[in-house]
Amino acid sequence: MDIEAVKKRFIEEVKLRAYEDRYIDREEEKEILKIAIQEGLGVDSARLALQQVCAQSEYVMETNLDQKAREILEQFAKNDGQVDKKEFDDAASIIHSAAQGRLSQPLCRRKAKQIMIANGWPAREGFLKGGRWFSEI
Repeated sequence: MDIEAVKKRFIEEVKLRAYEDRYIDREEEKEILKIAIQEGLGVDSARLALQQVCAQSEYVMETNLDQKAREILEQFAKNDGQVDKKEFDDAASIIHSAAQGRLSQPLCRRKAKQIMIANGWPAREGFLKGGRWFSEI
């Protein structure tokens, strides 16, 4: 199979996977990349092609959402070493907007919380700062 046929099959595979929900989660991305590798594409070129197809077709990739959320929350955490409720809500809203309605607002909030915990960024909680808002997510 020539490289153009491989790329065409790869593009069709991406479109098929994201046809219904227009969202590619980590597992789907991994499966798509495995297929690309089996067909002779390298990981980097397959990932680049996947991102291009998703951008052209307006599909949302979970890894891109996570990266965007990590960048936003990291910036908020750098300001004063913690993320307060307003910053967290802003980050969750940005994630929700980037997801183009593919993920619910509560799911975006849980995703932001998981990223904060994984990176060790503390939440500013307290009586005057909105109570135990972070614990309740």
